Amino acid sequence: MSEYQGEKFKSYLKNNKISVIEAAKTLGVSRNTVYQYFRSDNLERETVINIITKFNTTDEEVFGVHTTVAIKQIHQNAKDLGDPTIYDEEGNTKFTEISPGRYRMGVELVPEYARAGYLSGYADQEYISELPLHYITVDRYVRGKYRAFEISGDSMDNGDVREALPHGTIATGREVKRDLWYSKLHSHQWPNWIFIHKTEGIIAKQISSQDVDKGILTLRSLNPDKKSYPDFDINIEDLIEIYNVVKRELK
Repeated sequence: MSEYQGEKFKSYLKNNKISVIEAAKTLGVSRNTVYQYFRSDNLERETVINIITKFNTTDEEVFGVHTTVAIKQIHQNAKDLGDPTIYDEEGNTKFTEISPGRYRMGVELVPEYARAGYLSGYADQEYISELPLHYITVDRYVRGKYRAFEISGDSMDNGDVREALPHGTIATGREVKRDLWYSKLHSHQWPNWIFIHKTEGIIAKQISSQDVDKGILTLRSLNPDKKSYPDFDINIEDLIEIYNVVKRELK
């Protein structure tokens, strides 16, 4: 059995009263990644180095293993390289600079199998931390809350690669803060939207029209079969979250 077990790292955090959120922030990884470490029977060497470097400890203290010369040397080199991560305003690591002016951004992904649970778990940090991460490349450090959704069904498929969201597409969206819901949403700038409805769950649609005074949005599907996918109205009061889709990745 490997000496570098994730269970030992979990015990180290527990013994030092370090939460998963604090550990993720210190290591520059997502909370989901920390949970993956816990389940590992043999942590990768780079992961071990990151742990003992960021926590200013030794692998003997964390894993009960005497530190070798090789690990010490790499440990020192890791310090010299500096920390390539950038933190958002909530202290969560989401960005890694991969080249000048290019960043790898990680966002939580709601896959098709997790859609049913999202309605009850969207505000539960433990549930969110268990979601897989989806990575996109951006050219600047962007602010705000981003989340990715796997599109299910054919309602948003019209065959047009410029705007369609066919089944299996990963749509990354930026959350629209609630205080902006009662102003006109910028549907001309962002044609595709993700709505989290209190009873209908995750809805991917375009906005056909908006009645700002009544708080009514008329939504449309891209599929030309209007008999199967007619336009319909929703009341903003029945929504939990709104995301404008900023990036599509077709399956």
